[in-house]
Amino acid sequence: MSNRYSNSVSRRIVCGIYILVLCCFASHSTRAQVTTVDEQKLPMTIRNITVSQDNPYTDHISMEGDATDKDIMVKFVFDEAANQLTVTLISHRMIFVFREDVRYKPLIKGRTIRPDQLPYVVAFDPTDQFKISKLFKSTVPKPRKQYVFHRWIDYEGLQPAPQEYSMVNDFISQTFDIQKKGNSVIVKLRDIMLMSDISKHLNKRKYEIGFGRDLFTEYHVNIQRNPCFGMDEDIASAQAALDGIRKSFTSLKKKFGSGIVTSQESLTVFEELQETLMKQYPLKDAQSPCPDLQQALETYNMYTDSIAKMECKVVDENAGKGMMGEGINDRMLLSKARQIDSSVARWLLSNDPVERRDIISNVEDIIKKTNEDITSQGIYTKEQREALAVFREAERYFKNNCLRQ
Repeated sequence: MSNRYSNSVSRRIVCGIYILVLCCFASHSTRAQVTTVDEQKLPMTIRNITVSQDNPYTDHISMEGDATDKDIMVKFVFDEAANQLTVTLISHRMIFVFREDVRYKPLIKGRTIRPDQLPYVVAFDPTDQFKISKLFKSTVPKPRKQYVFHRWIDYEGLQPAPQEYSMVNDFISQTFDIQKKGNSVIVKLRDIMLMSDISKHLNKRKYEIGFGRDLFTEYHVNIQRNPCFGMDEDIASAQAALDGIRKSFTSLKKKFGSGIVTSQESLTVFEELQETLMKQYPLKDAQSPCPDLQQALETYNMYTDSIAKMECKVVDENAGKGMMGEGINDRMLLSKARQIDSSVARWLLSNDPVERRDIISNVEDIIKKTNEDITSQGIYTKEQREALAVFREAERYFKNNCLRQ
């Protein structure tokens, strides 16, 4: 009987010890399950955004469901001249953030926040009191003393500019220098807390953090830079060169546009002038990331090529005489000029596309045939040169009105 009783007691003791061990293990296991957000591996929100000098980006984040008084705005502003990106947090309430990762203890004792326990310098009035609400404290995972608040912002491709931090903030702003003038950077937002002024007396300020959240949001920021930024002088220089070569080409074309001269001396003048212009306006490298600069350089090079391709030849005064023995008939040139002017007038008054095409075709035939006659018969007299000038003017009038629309 005593043996049975002894065995029963022994079994009970063993079972009690076993249960006690299980409880201790369960308690230890429960504590081990208290994890930070990082350890929970919650999915991070990733947003792809684009900013430029003239187009900042603003994001709206709801901190708690439909409670709009707890919403915050995140604004990204790019300053191209300074090569900086500024991130700003704005809310209806005051905002509090940590500049570095901070452990719950010794910063918070009970519900009192002790700013002098922060691992960095922060501006505050020593007479002010700071605390966390009971609700906020209840949301901090246990064991609280081991919990670590995340610094509010992380980044890649950026270098933070010196920034003062305060306990009381109407908004939070951080400016970054963009490393290597990059076009792509990353900004991560973490713990953001909202603070209220609960002071009952004006001479004794009390502030309370009543709500906080790990935003766990990552912004992939695409920075659109102006390809012409800082190139004002280069663009002005290219435009000045373009204006110069355009005037020189127009003058050369006016004097030798027909491609015919009547003497070797005139040919020598053309060749010397052409050579001078080629030296004065050499080809330029037209490769530029700035569209305005590249267009000016390409147009400049077109004029350079046109000058290089111009040709002139001497027509013997005794060769190729016209039917009257003295070059092309000046009256014929004037007649052709009048025909062109008359055709342009008809073209301007017509609304029929078919009729307009026929007029253009007829005028082009007149110009082609007349130019062939000029080349074969030559220009020798003052009257012929004056008539040719009238014809060229009619030709330009036709091209300016009928071929540019």
